[in-house]
Amino acid sequence: MASASFILFITVSCLFSLNCISHAETDTLKQGQMLRDWEQLVSASGVFRLGFFSPNRAQLVWVANRVDPVPDSSGALTIDGDGKLKILYQGGLPIVINPNMAVKASGANNITATLLDSGNLVIQQVDSSGNAGRVLWQSFDYPHNVLLPGMKIGMNLKTGQNWSLTSWLSEKVPAPGAFRLDLDPSGVNQLLVRRRDDVYWSSGVWKNGSFESAPELTKRNDIYEFSFVANDEEKYFSYSVKNKSVLSKWDLDTLGQITTLTLEMSVNSTTYTFESTSPCQYSSKNSTAVCLSEPPIKCRNGSEIFVPKRGYIDYNDYYWYYDSDMNTGLSDCHAKCWKNCTCVAYKSLSSDETGCRFWSKGAKFNPDDYSEFVYLLTRENSKGNLV
Repeated sequence: MASASFILFITVSCLFSLNCISHAETDTLKQGQMLRDWEQLVSASGVFRLGFFSPNRAQLVWVANRVDPVPDSSGALTIDGDGKLKILYQGGLPIVINPNMAVKASGANNITATLLDSGNLVIQQVDSSGNAGRVLWQSFDYPHNVLLPGMKIGMNLKTGQNWSLTSWLSEKVPAPGAFRLDLDPSGVNQLLVRRRDDVYWSSGVWKNGSFESAPELTKRNDIYEFSFVANDEEKYFSYSVKNKSVLSKWDLDTLGQITTLTLEMSVNSTTYTFESTSPCQYSSKNSTAVCLSEPPIKCRNGSEIFVPKRGYIDYNDYYWYYDSDMNTGLSDCHAKCWKNCTCVAYKSLSSDETGCRFWSKGAKFNPDDYSEFVYLLTRENSKGNLV
């Protein structure tokens, strides 16, 4: 199996376990150098790494080529003579990471890409003595599904630059998915989660250092500094850590939930704290239900939920149809099944959790602990039979 499909930042073991690793590797890629499949950039204190990976979103914070996977382990990252950051691989055209770099650098051999301890990858000019100059491009201006301290959600009013989070398509595919977290474009000082362009959730208005409908997002003001900035040039929400021993991220997941991770490290202990906010109407009723909020329709009486269970349904047993669109994820399958009154079960069409299969009333579910998940329509307090 190919060892590399994408390139991204991965947080090192300091962020997700008690063991920190040595970080003697370099944090900088110079013009003309190659970062190959088995090599990595490591930020100065070892907090972040940049390298090739096969999909597993548990420790990932940014994917450079999220829509252009490299098919094998021949990939290499380099900076060309114009300052373009590119992935090269056998048999394919170069993948340009920063095609919209605002300013072309003057002169040759004076551009570097450095992975900072903030998780930001910056491309900048350096002088003849090796001193860093102006930043030409940075990954923090192009967020994906994770918000790190120092990143922004909002917009640059002069350039039109928009900073927003976009969920993965599935747990295995980092391509943009169904959900986007951004600043309300109507001018209201609040955050919105959109689902396929429809408003799915709102934070409520920013007031007195918190969002009215989602105070849990900003309640840790003992270790974080939260800010909402609005002036003639920019309008955005951001946060920072008060102590360097704290590591943090916000994650917009494939079901539209915002999960915050806080890791507090000290000499004697490490404390993890998870918080999440979601419009899910079932989260307090049934912890096994798929946490998605769907609009009410006549054939759904309000007590129905979809629950993932391992097992199978014979494809000839009231098999309805399949959707082979590989730009759809499980949340899209959920919505389509919910809106069709004959649909009682769905699952992914592909092993990467894209596309959909659907079954209609009368289909029989067969439990099997070794099979993939099927999402069954059930009623609250029922035994899980199809309805």
